[in-house]
Amino acid sequence: MEDIVNKTVLFDYFSGRVSPLQKKSIESWLADAANQDLYYQWLHEWEMSRLQANVNWQHAYEKTALRIQQTTSETDSDDQLRPLTWRIDSARHWLNRNWLIAASIALCLLAGGWFFRDALLYKTVRTGFGQTRELTLPDGSVVTLNANSSLRFPRFGFGEWTLSFDTAHQNPRLVELSGEADFSVRHLPNHQPFVVATNKGLDVTVLGTQFTVFSRERATRVALRSGRVQLTTQQKSEPPLIMKPGDLATLNRQGKLAIRRTAHPEVMASWKDHRFVFEQTPLREIAAMLHDNYGLTVQIADQQLARRTISGSFTARNANEILQLIAQLLQINYIRENNHVSFTD
Repeated sequence: MEDIVNKTVLFDYFSGRVSPLQKKSIESWLADAANQDLYYQWLHEWEMSRLQANVNWQHAYEKTALRIQQTTSETDSDDQLRPLTWRIDSARHWLNRNWLIAASIALCLLAGGWFFRDALLYKTVRTGFGQTRELTLPDGSVVTLNANSSLRFPRFGFGEWTLSFDTAHQNPRLVELSGEADFSVRHLPNHQPFVVATNKGLDVTVLGTQFTVFSRERATRVALRSGRVQLTTQQKSEPPLIMKPGDLATLNRQGKLAIRRTAHPEVMASWKDHRFVFEQTPLREIAAMLHDNYGLTVQIADQQLARRTISGSFTARNANEILQLIAQLLQINYIRENNHVSFTD
């Protein structure tokens, strides 16, 4: 297969000059996820080497109108007996209908091109419920994604040296996080910043450090283990905050940042080892964690039960193990039906 699919063949494929057999071979080759990055790399190279023509719609419109006018003047005598207004209305109707169709097609192509270009320029890595994944970014930084999370970053030029007289104005290594992830950021010789943008409007800017970011519907938190990071929110009145090792930052629903000290910032990344650390954690908060990490909908019998707490460090590799653990520690019952769980005394 490698002999059949190469850079030259793919360039012909992008230009529409391949045989049905070659096209089938390329589609089979592309079905392997390991080949997709190379495919997008060659597609980007092919696109950049070919200029795209801009459509002069005004010239096309005038040319079509002139052709219709000439056709109208050259009609036979029977057509000349028809009312002039009818011919004008027909021409207008023809123009309006066809230009509407052309505009619709152009709009569809533009929308499709936008999504295609986004897939070409950016890569998104996702994890499912109950799944964690470690990945190494092109700059050498290591990211571990927790369950039900996603990370988006550029396919090309990530972490490459940039020519600039002022390093403060260099383009940062920007990634976008939804969910929860642990970062070990590599410091580059050109001091290029690394920025984690969350879906809650909090940006974490670092040079080289280890930290954990939690950004879900119920809360946004950052725990710093080593190095220094700067936190920036969408609130223009809020100045950026600098974190030191051992700091735990929390962003509330009003967009306000608060920082407190914690003796064990590594606890926020304990999920990497399938370990759960609870410190007087109420059952309602554990229920939210079960929803975020495993997609479970949890029902608690009453408010008194929801306020009962658990403390300690426990290991569980899947949702069933942690459900059994909770039931044993609190000496309560639970019923699980597919993704629905009910806790009762």
